[in-house]
Amino acid sequence: MKLTCKLYVAACLPIAAALVVGGCAGGNNAAGGDPWARADQITGSIREPDIPGRAFRLADFGGTGDGITDNREAFIRAVSACREAGGGRLLVEAGHYLVNGPIHLTSHMELHLEEGSRIFFGSEPEDYLPVVPTSWEGTRCYNYSPFIYAYELTDVAITGRGEIDGEGARPWNRWKDLQGADQRLIRRMNNEAVPPEERIFGRGHFLRPHLIQFYGCQRILVEGVHITDAPFWCLHTVYSRDIIIRGVTYDAHNLNNDGIDPESCENVLIEDVTFNNRDDNIAIKAGRDLEARSLGIPARNIVVRDCRFKGHNAIAVGSEMSGGVHDVYVEDCTFAGTVMYGFYLKGNRDRGGEVRDIYARNLEFDTTRSTIIIDSNYKSEGSCCPPLFKNIYVENVRARMATEQGIYLKGFSERPLDSIFIRNVEITSARIPMEVTETDHLVLEDVVINGQLQQPAPPETGLIKTVSPETGREVWQITKGDDPSVACYFEGQAFTGDERYLVYSSLRTGKWMLYRVELETGVQEPLTFAEREINGDDYTVMPDGERVCYLDGWEMYANRVETGEEELLFDFKGHLPAPPRFTGSFTNDGRYTMVFISGDTLKAIYRTDLETGEVLEVHRRTEGRISHPLINPEDPRVISYVPGPDTQNDMTLPMEKRARTWKVDLDAGTDRQFLTVPYGFRATHESWSHDGSRFFFFRKTRPGWSPVAICSMDKAGGDLRVHFESDTIRLGHGVSSRDGRWFISDSQEPGSNELVLVNLESGEAQVLCRPDASITEGHDAFAHVHPSFSPGGNYVAFTSDRTGTPQVYVVPVGDLTGSGVYAQAADPEVGKRTFFTNGE
Repeated sequence: MKLTCKLYVAACLPIAAALVVGGCAGGNNAAGGDPWARADQITGSIREPDIPGRAFRLADFGGTGDGITDNREAFIRAVSACREAGGGRLLVEAGHYLVNGPIHLTSHMELHLEEGSRIFFGSEPEDYLPVVPTSWEGTRCYNYSPFIYAYELTDVAITGRGEIDGEGARPWNRWKDLQGADQRLIRRMNNEAVPPEERIFGRGHFLRPHLIQFYGCQRILVEGVHITDAPFWCLHTVYSRDIIIRGVTYDAHNLNNDGIDPESCENVLIEDVTFNNRDDNIAIKAGRDLEARSLGIPARNIVVRDCRFKGHNAIAVGSEMSGGVHDVYVEDCTFAGTVMYGFYLKGNRDRGGEVRDIYARNLEFDTTRSTIIIDSNYKSEGSCCPPLFKNIYVENVRARMATEQGIYLKGFSERPLDSIFIRNVEITSARIPMEVTETDHLVLEDVVINGQLQQPAPPETGLIKTVSPETGREVWQITKGDDPSVACYFEGQAFTGDERYLVYSSLRTGKWMLYRVELETGVQEPLTFAEREINGDDYTVMPDGERVCYLDGWEMYANRVETGEEELLFDFKGHLPAPPRFTGSFTNDGRYTMVFISGDTLKAIYRTDLETGEVLEVHRRTEGRISHPLINPEDPRVISYVPGPDTQNDMTLPMEKRARTWKVDLDAGTDRQFLTVPYGFRATHESWSHDGSRFFFFRKTRPGWSPVAICSMDKAGGDLRVHFESDTIRLGHGVSSRDGRWFISDSQEPGSNELVLVNLESGEAQVLCRPDASITEGHDAFAHVHPSFSPGGNYVAFTSDRTGTPQVYVVPVGDLTGSGVYAQAADPEVGKRTFFTNGE
């Protein structure tokens, strides 16, 4: 058994708590509580058809139930009369009614089959022409008419105790072997965006028609009837809403005789149905491939309960699910016989799409091939668009035997299955108990297969603890492997407020995702969902010390580090002209944050008030660029930024053209030069102190970068201080501790650099260790050390590629008493020099 899953961060929680966590991440349970209350809301909102009380007897229109007479014209006359009268019940009395061609229903109509009645259909394909709009295996087209067809109707029903027999074995089963060319053609038309009106099948083609199809309808009821032997799918609802299917029974054994296929439908109740089908009993679908991804019409709000399964698959989602499937609730179902797969979610790389918020409980099976299966690689087809399965909850499942896997979970490395919760499952016998690959956030609780309690793969644990040979100080290597992992940019915060967790980003799945590590145990777990598109070091733990914040396109998200719960903080679409970038800059109360746009034609900085939703543009330019915009942690009216291009190295320019940093003062209404160093020097990598009173930066000699000094000035641009100087170490990035006593800095000598801790009160410094990062390929290589303090000052995090791949490291500095190998105090006249000007 190959088990390569990642344990969900809530694995230690009770399942009820885990359900609430997952619901918050997925969508419909953001307020917490019992997710099954949503199922009651759905069923309570479904409206039944409004059918007038008048009745029409098929016999009055020439209907004859002798099993020989063709009743096609009788049905046409009866339906026409019903339409002209404004609707009613069409009664089919006991007898056998042959129909050579389709029955097209009308609005406000109930087709009622009395007990002992049987409608069966002829086998001549020409009788089902002309072609009509339909959907075939998830692609819109024009094809042979379904045998009972409702197109864009309202209030329509099929009821009674009679039988609907497709007589599907002749000639339709033979078409299965002939359909290959048409199947490939319709899929090519889909993916080449051929207009649906040009996808004409029918005569000369071999795409089998459905037995019953409701296309684009509202308020549908199918109740009580017995369905046998369809030419293709039995009961197909597509692009429809408010659907009730109740008390139906099946004996449908032709090829591809799915029982019920709700496709891109919403508000659906399926209850008290007894299946005996050769294919899927229930297959929830949402179209396929490019067309469905473009249309984006999901299947949603679907409740299945009190059903009995027998056939190919009991409950399936997909494989046509490209438009998305969500909010599905399956409960209290058992078996009428053997099924191949019990609970089966399927997609592949042709599909794309997202399946989320799927809940199943109280399911019982006898023999299955696999009891619970989620497969992202169904039939191993496609290459472009891996699907996403997330927030799947399965509990209280019993099965006697699984001839293959008891539980089979398969995602892709670039899009793992995400947040799978399985609780209270007992499978008496399974050849392979569990097979799990590429699955993030997996929770197993009370899962017993072959009498043994099943556990997910243990989470990654353990820190590589070494001692710096230069200083004797302990250094913890947090990450390892061949995939880059990085700590956040030094302006951001990598640690939670209680210093229990460090948050880092990694490319280990092929895209940047955020992870947490518990520093005491070394347990490492993912924090962000696989579909998020984030920047590698562009995140920060928020001022509350509990949530990590990041951007995904237009949207700003926060994930609670302890539980993994995700929330949407802000959607910038409609507020900004382009998706923003993020520096991790917040005010200490967490109310204000800063984003910016750095495009070809527009560069702008925006302050966002997360409490009121106000997005305020504080600076705009059409040339050059913008970098390092920061909001003062205690004063949201003060914003600093660096304009570009950086002209500091051009010593021929006047001082007013060489400003490193400008400052926006919203109270004063000014946007002016803030930090300028004299000729022969340049300033880099600014940061505000935690209390917002001082503005730190590095003053470097040009050329050469050394001597270098760590300097600061107050918020107004005065009280200029030199805290530390070095003639030998080329200091580069750093920040002050929250208590204002310490400063941590890296150096920028490729392959041979120090991590330096400075006492801001005494000016003394010590080297903590030698990161030895290459730092030769710019920020895109993520080799820069970019050190930062934990909130309490007990740890320093940094990045280094000393192993050949960027990895995350931590240095414990809680004692701050170890003797380093380097100590060079600043001038005792610290703060009194005037070797630079603030540009005021």
